[in-house]
Amino acid sequence: MMRQQWPSAPDEYFAFMHERGHGEIKEDDCALPLLTIQPTLRPAGADYFGDDGIYKDGPYEPGAKGEVWLFGWDSTGTAFGFDSGDNWRLLEIDNMRWITRLDLSFSQFFEGLLVCYPQRPVSFSNGVWRDSGDVSYNAPV
Repeated sequence: MMRQQWPSAPDEYFAFMHERGHGEIKEDDCALPLLTIQPTLRPAGADYFGDDGIYKDGPYEPGAKGEVWLFGWDSTGTAFGFDSGDNWRLLEIDNMRWITRLDLSFSQFFEGLLVCYPQRPVSFSNGVWRDSGDVSYNAPV
């Protein structure tokens, strides 16, 4: 049903939801969630943030180009989703509604969460991860 509602969303997202499903990704039972995956995509402006701030240009990057659909968020309120107006590009949106466009596929994002922990991945190229603190990591072999 989700694929019918969002036919252009990344195939990797649907494969992940089919194989892993939704819920919390945590370091251990006592930790705050590293990421909470929602059971379905949710509209960022209307549902999560309650305003259209994600469409306004931020200090580092322009606002979203199309409808933004969130798949999850972390314990600080930073949300993660796709910009349907930018070829379903992966986004990170902080609580100020500032967007960071991630140079990652959906699968790379999840692998990068583990490689870059406790930071978040922002790019992967030539076997090297770069995190949100601009630190680089070599991909595990």
